[in-house]
Amino acid sequence: MLAPAVPKKTTLPITTQVLLAEGKAMATDLEVGVSVGLPEAEEPVLLPHKGALEFLRYAPAHKTARVTPTKGKVSLAVDGTETSLDAGTPQDFPPIPENGGESEGVLDGDALVRALTTVLLCAATEESRPVLSGVHLATGDTVEAVGADGFRLAWERIPGKLSGPSMNIPRRAVEVLEHLWKRGATPELAGAREIASVAIAKRLIRLDWGNERLQLRFGGIALVAQLIGGTFPNYRQLIPTETAPPITVHAEDMERALRQVRKVAEDGSGIVRLVWEGEKLTVSAQGKEVGETSVPIPVTSSEPGRIALNLGYLLEYFKGRSGAVTMAPNKEDKGPVMFSHRGAPHLLIMPMHVQW
Repeated sequence: MLAPAVPKKTTLPITTQVLLAEGKAMATDLEVGVSVGLPEAEEPVLLPHKGALEFLRYAPAHKTARVTPTKGKVSLAVDGTETSLDAGTPQDFPPIPENGGESEGVLDGDALVRALTTVLLCAATEESRPVLSGVHLATGDTVEAVGADGFRLAWERIPGKLSGPSMNIPRRAVEVLEHLWKRGATPELAGAREIASVAIAKRLIRLDWGNERLQLRFGGIALVAQLIGGTFPNYRQLIPTETAPPITVHAEDMERALRQVRKVAEDGSGIVRLVWEGEKLTVSAQGKEVGETSVPIPVTSSEPGRIALNLGYLLEYFKGRSGAVTMAPNKEDKGPVMFSHRGAPHLLIMPMHVQW
């Protein structure tokens, strides 16, 4: 569970080790810090993560592991098998902050993690605009996760309220949170008396944060991350209030058509052309050497239209979706296309300029 917070390459070798102390196992790469409850860990001791994990991988799971620190070393023994590893001094391990800040709140963990990971696909991957390289969590009476890279804008609403400043969460922190949530989240069972209530109990994530740091806690696990500084763009101003007549397609049909033209599109400029009229939409792509491929799929539309979009962006969006998806072009040819799934708009993609 600590693995994502242990750096593979670092100028500070001690961060490749795990600190056991105060009833917790802790790891940090100086960008994120993770602690996992481990009641038996009382006296401070460092364990080299890679060596310890490799040893324990083959140890009988039902046996007890004995950890014995000595000067510059630490030994691990399980069921008569023992290894000795080079270890640092616990006092030299970088401290992990105990909290995030003065603001506090609680959200449904499943909804929070799903929203953060969904919009992360649209976050910028280059560092030219650091504020766009992570996920923006807009707080208030409406909580939304937002990702943008200048060509796409995605937003997902999260049930609940948060009182405090909005925050920009680094990509790294979102990825580590997803890893921890899959492996360590447990339902909130306080007050649950019946099996049915246990089955539907929400898994909650508790947040506390300030202007520089965020802490997320659930089920004996804590994640601390440094927030990205800067002001996130006013994304609400970018969402069009009026669009051209929308069209509706089945997500499965669109994904299949996109995969059929993928090779041709990648041979060109990664562009997909969409042309629709009546009950037919044609998905086509042009390659430099392999010509043109087109695939017709059913569509519901009230007016004919056409648009060119990035193949990769479309595949990322339609992958794994099911049911009806509505695409609403902008009234202006150069404006973004709005995508809605299950009745909720949550994505904008800028069109590409092509010769028709």
